[in-house]
Amino acid sequence: MRYLLSTLLLITGFYAGELLAQPLAGSSNVEQLQIAADSARANQNWFVALENYEKLYDETDEDEYLPLRALMNLRLRDVASATRIYKQVFRRTEATDTTYNEHRFHYARALKMDAQYDEARTYFEQFRRLNTDERLEKFAALELDGIELYRDAPQETSEVALELLDKKVNSSFSEYSPVLTIDGNTLYFSTWKSTSAVEQDGEEDDFSRIFRAERDEEGTWSKPEALGKEVNRPGVITANPALSADGRRMYFNRLAMESHRVTEAKIYMSDAEDDGWKSGNPVSGINSDRYLVLQPAAGELFGREVMFFVSDMDGGFGGLDIYYANYEGEGRFGQAVNLGEQVNTFADDITPFYFDGTLYWSTDGRPTMGGKDLFYAGWDGNAWGDAKNMGVGFNSTVDDKSLSIYGEGLVGFMTSNREGGRSVKSKTCCDDIYGFEVASLYANLVVGLFSEGKEALTNGTVVLQPTRNGNKIGFGQTKTRDDGNRFDYGLELETEYIVVVSHPGYYSDSVEINTLGLEESKELQEIVFLKVDPNYDDGTGGDDVPVLDTIEIAEAVVLENILYDLDKSDILPAAEEDLRQLVQIMEQYPDMVIELGSHTDTRGVDSYNLGLSKRRSASARKWLIINGNIDGPRIKTQGYGETQPQVASGRLAERISFLSEGDVITDAFIASLGTEEQRELAHRLNRRTEFKVLEGPDEIIIRRDVIERRLETPERNSLPTAPTQKVAPKNPAPTPQTVRTLTPEKQVAPPEVNRFSSLFGQPDVSGLPVLKFDRREVDLGDVPHGESRTFTVNFTNRGAAPAKVMLISACDCTTITHDDAKTYQPGDSGTMKIVFDSTEKEEDETITIDIFLEQKDKKGVPIFEMVEYKYHLLGK
Repeated sequence: MRYLLSTLLLITGFYAGELLAQPLAGSSNVEQLQIAADSARANQNWFVALENYEKLYDETDEDEYLPLRALMNLRLRDVASATRIYKQVFRRTEATDTTYNEHRFHYARALKMDAQYDEARTYFEQFRRLNTDERLEKFAALELDGIELYRDAPQETSEVALELLDKKVNSSFSEYSPVLTIDGNTLYFSTWKSTSAVEQDGEEDDFSRIFRAERDEEGTWSKPEALGKEVNRPGVITANPALSADGRRMYFNRLAMESHRVTEAKIYMSDAEDDGWKSGNPVSGINSDRYLVLQPAAGELFGREVMFFVSDMDGGFGGLDIYYANYEGEGRFGQAVNLGEQVNTFADDITPFYFDGTLYWSTDGRPTMGGKDLFYAGWDGNAWGDAKNMGVGFNSTVDDKSLSIYGEGLVGFMTSNREGGRSVKSKTCCDDIYGFEVASLYANLVVGLFSEGKEALTNGTVVLQPTRNGNKIGFGQTKTRDDGNRFDYGLELETEYIVVVSHPGYYSDSVEINTLGLEESKELQEIVFLKVDPNYDDGTGGDDVPVLDTIEIAEAVVLENILYDLDKSDILPAAEEDLRQLVQIMEQYPDMVIELGSHTDTRGVDSYNLGLSKRRSASARKWLIINGNIDGPRIKTQGYGETQPQVASGRLAERISFLSEGDVITDAFIASLGTEEQRELAHRLNRRTEFKVLEGPDEIIIRRDVIERRLETPERNSLPTAPTQKVAPKNPAPTPQTVRTLTPEKQVAPPEVNRFSSLFGQPDVSGLPVLKFDRREVDLGDVPHGESRTFTVNFTNRGAAPAKVMLISACDCTTITHDDAKTYQPGDSGTMKIVFDSTEKEEDETITIDIFLEQKDKKGVPIFEMVEYKYHLLGK
């Protein structure tokens, strides 16, 4: 088993070995577990502490172990688990109860890292009212300032493109301290475990080491290789590589530990030779047995070469501080100098990197958007300027560190444990390396929304729509927020836009902008003042304050405008507004996973209705992925056919006169209605698409007018003419096969397109790649919990154009192996090997694999294909 290291190492990796206290003779099992848990916690062995606190809770069922379990999960950066367990604690704790007040602070931190900013603010404020700890008071004040910093910061720009390095470099364990050579072709970094097991003396090497990866002409990284014993001494923890300005010297750390506490950290230096790095030796002048010396970084101050480093030596501002020392040659450094309070804080200031007069570092001693944030400060030749937060993009809701910059300052690397990386324990436990590129020419847009009286308007909506000669092209970006009046967009160059701004109770307005002919980067600002609409009626008696509804997990939310043509599954224009609103909700809750389910009425063959509902939910899912840029694994689909008639909610009963809350709209209920119009409306209510929250927030807050359209009732004499589905006889007679008539010029029929393809339903697929799979739906049958299953799917390009796979996306439980470099010419075939790991699963599920091609369809939208597999989980 591997355990997370203390953040003091700042490598957040997994460490092998157990720290279990020796049981006392005659002591009970509970006493033994208590000793083991407390000892592990004291030694910062969070994983072992968590295991034993969980066993204590199972043994005793005592609530006192719940906050300790939550705190250990937070230390391990399993934010979701920490939040979930703390919620159990504070659901039953009064706001004035001081019993768990320090844990109230940690809960607020977990909520902030989970992007639940409003809840986090509430618990920070409760904590401060009861707190007597001065240090935690400082942190709480900073955390509240950090929430406001995030609220006011630009949420999107086109300046920076951040990209997760591929799995050759990033493993499921942590990678840290990435640095690049002068030629830009070699990346050095540290990791506790390589991407594959490395044997030393017949045993797996469980010590952190420094690796190198080479980049080829196409920008692809090679499989990392560990440096030799000159740097990575066997049995010694080696970390935090850095390079001198000329690239001829490598600095790095060698560390000693007791359990999971760092007891010694010294900087070593290795010189470059033609055949590699020479044997490393400790530098002189700054190393000590009395304090830690961590994270070297080369730089220049006052015209001299210096080394920046991190230390807990006496005389600092608290925690870990950043220092520098002049380089005197031959591995010797002068006296250490603290960078002062312009840089250092009472908390930990870590991972320094110097580039072209600017220092970059990470800290939680200033207002941050998550855990540790990246900051920078300029050097004017005599002093450091003000520390500035690097903003959204570089910084996330969790920890962001180890930024390094190269070239002309436009490319670099950093590490982060944000969601989307590769983690062995949880979505946020482990650091991965990200590369970034700063655009040399970019354009951004900031929209500010106000009333005519110059009051800020929240709950507004802004649509950014690309245009050409006044006509809409492509798909617009819609944003709605209830926590501010600022909207940020990254803009494409050489593009015209129309910006449409709206708010309940006000007339909408629009402005035109463009990025044509820009010769320098620019931020466009549009301040929009909306006029009050005196005739606005939101259905609440004239009150123009939007009504908010709380939707709990697994509660079905009906999307009322998702209708379909007769016997079709294509998304109609009327349905797109509901889907756009769903995109906004999913953007507001980025960890939310939904089930998108479709239902039919009973007028048709059961099997036909089931298949039709599946096609319709798949069609809606494809729309969300292609047009809403929602990650495929966040959307599960389910077709229910006619098996689940709608149950009238209180809100629906208020709007439909013949319904009462709790009515089940069955065939018998429909037959009992008095008029044909009522019966037809009841059938329509059963023909619906719904979404349910499966994972993420326990509840979401959304505006009622977002999910609830005005549904005309028969009393208003304007029943909508909704398209009805195909009414097939219960025992349909066989029909003759359709005969295709070919012209002499086109003797080849277009290839058949499967419903799992984004090309399905498109009238013209000529000149496009069309992939035909040997199977699209795979049933793995019974899978015992913790076991894996492997299967393959084969495909052939039956289209008239080459096909190249750009991206394959699935859940974390799925690993897909495929030749990403191959281009499939018409007639070529390929194979995908798929491995399903059930370890983290708790129930039966259908998993969708999304396969995106580089090629686009006739609408200019990337083509993508889907494969599904399902399993029945045993033993959980």
